[in-house]
Amino acid sequence: MSEKTNREQFKIKFDQFVDSIKQQIKDGVWAVGDYLPSELTLAERYDLSKNSVRRGLDQLVREGLIVKKSRVGNMVAAAMPFEPLTLKFGYYPSIQNEAVLKELIARFEEKYPLIKVQTINLPYNHYSQTVYDFFQNDMVDVVTVNYNDFLDLEPCHNEVFEPLAENDEVYPFLNKGFAAQNTYVRPFLFSPIILCYNVKHFEEAGIALPDSGWQWEDALDAAERLTGGDEEAIRCGFYFHPLSLNRWPIFLLQNQVVFSWGEHGEIHFDHARFIRSIKQFKHVVEQQKAGVNYLSDSDQDTEALFKAGKASMIMCSYFSLNQMTDSAIEYDIAPLPYSGDARTMLLMIGLAVNKQSMKKDAAKLLVDFLGSEESQERIRRNTLSLPAAKKTAEKTGGESVSLPSRFKMFREIVPSFRLYSDLGLSFKELKEIRDELRLYLSGLLDETLLIKRIETKLSRAVPLMAGERGKEQ
Repeated sequence: MSEKTNREQFKIKFDQFVDSIKQQIKDGVWAVGDYLPSELTLAERYDLSKNSVRRGLDQLVREGLIVKKSRVGNMVAAAMPFEPLTLKFGYYPSIQNEAVLKELIARFEEKYPLIKVQTINLPYNHYSQTVYDFFQNDMVDVVTVNYNDFLDLEPCHNEVFEPLAENDEVYPFLNKGFAAQNTYVRPFLFSPIILCYNVKHFEEAGIALPDSGWQWEDALDAAERLTGGDEEAIRCGFYFHPLSLNRWPIFLLQNQVVFSWGEHGEIHFDHARFIRSIKQFKHVVEQQKAGVNYLSDSDQDTEALFKAGKASMIMCSYFSLNQMTDSAIEYDIAPLPYSGDARTMLLMIGLAVNKQSMKKDAAKLLVDFLGSEESQERIRRNTLSLPAAKKTAEKTGGESVSLPSRFKMFREIVPSFRLYSDLGLSFKELKEIRDELRLYLSGLLDETLLIKRIETKLSRAVPLMAGERGKEQ
């Protein structure tokens, strides 16, 4: 038999194999979510080598029919092959650096050549409203969603988000944080709020480096010794953006402040704990060098201050550390100082699919890919962000970026992680308290008046029943 005949016969058998699997998927022999038989079983059934079977399966992957699950098998992803299409992916601007997004998208398009991804940089301001509007008008298929925006969209979760399968490879506390009636958001990245410090500044001042036992008074004592410079060369010992929604609530969390509402809509919270929290917060803010409070409009400005050597310690996240990859400053990290309980805020970023999307199967493929071991490992190796997949996040080796010596510290402080919702507040209510704190820090309110204003603002009106309305009249 000639070599040409052999090639022709092989091509017939190969095409029959691929077409047979396609037809069986179309006919429902294997439904979406089912796993195909093993490569060895398929090789025997179709009289092909394992390499040929693997090639055929790779073709089905490119067509969007199946997805390869590492160490599990080949899962059916769609009943029909994809036509060439373009997915629109909306994301937070910082994700480009925090998750090497450009590289991940390029790898996805290489793996699925029939799917192109158009990235859309969405504004931080009014992000949840932008997502809602874009979803309702089918202007975006997949978005990044942090925990704050997830809860801001809570009244319409079922309306805007397509339910997703839970990924049991991620940390359980991340799945729990995004849990609602269904899994609407798949965890992607996370970070606790931590302390970042300039090692050289501490060594020059002869101060012991921060550790997990530091309370706020320890941090402020060190900050006072580290503060220096004249008006032309300010250096503050400790700094953070005071009114950041990811910073000041930590003082309430550390003092176990919890808000609740009575049957008539009146707000309840422990005034003593609240006053202790905000006094500590104000004390920390006031210990920052005079004038520095006006240098920062955002958390990003704080990080720029540290990178320029103008701050010895800052409150930041692992996401923030990505700003330090091109810096010559020697820095390290430590758990956040505390008063009361050693608690810190947990930040989470996930991925969600538009329920109105006409390309939901392809959109879910993108979400699966970004949460896959390949993508999470790429994030671990090339950024200072923490991937959501537990096994990947805790691996070491192969990094292309320099890590601070205590980088893996996050594993030891998981019990201290808290969400702002542990305060019992909605995102809207958190912002309303922030507005009052602005006046308090400016000296326009004392603690008593601040509490009265919060009680007035946050009390919830309770609709009267018909009989009660009659009594009121």
